[in-house]
Amino acid sequence: MLIEHGDSVAIVAVRDGLLAAVRQPRRGAAEPTLELPSGKVEPGETHEQAAVRELAEECGLAAEAVREVGRFLAVPAYSTERVWVYGATGLSDADGSAVLDDDEDLELEWVALDGAERVLSDAVSIAALALWRRS
Repeated sequence: MLIEHGDSVAIVAVRDGLLAAVRQPRRGAAEPTLELPSGKVEPGETHEQAAVRELAEECGLAAEAVREVGRFLAVPAYSTERVWVYGATGLSDADGSAVLDDDEDLELEWVALDGAERVLSDAVSIAALALWRRS
C-alpha cells in the first residue's frame, strides 16, 4: 500500500545553544515523543511559509530568517511524503495569533543542541537535524 501524502516541513530552531523541540502524544508511540517542530504544507502555501507558520503554532516563536537546508523522502517504502528542512535564526516570541490544530497537544521544550540526536524520538527529526548540521 502506498500512502499519498503531501509535502511537510521540519524546522531546526536554535537559540543560545538550545534546540526548540516539542513533546507530544503520537498514536504509534507508547509515550509522548520529542520532535522538531514540523507539519504539512497547506494548499496555496509555500514551503517557507509553512515553516514560519509551524514554528509560530507549535513553539510560539518567530524567526528573523528561515533558510532551506535540504529535503528528503520520509519513508519512500510506503509514502510519497517529502520533508523540507529549514533552519530558523534570530528567534523571538511570535505575536500570539497562531493557534494549534485541533488534533495537536504539545509542549515546547528547549534541549541542548549538543547531543540532541540522543533525545529526539522520531527519524524525521533526527534526519532533519543531521541535514541541518551538514549545511
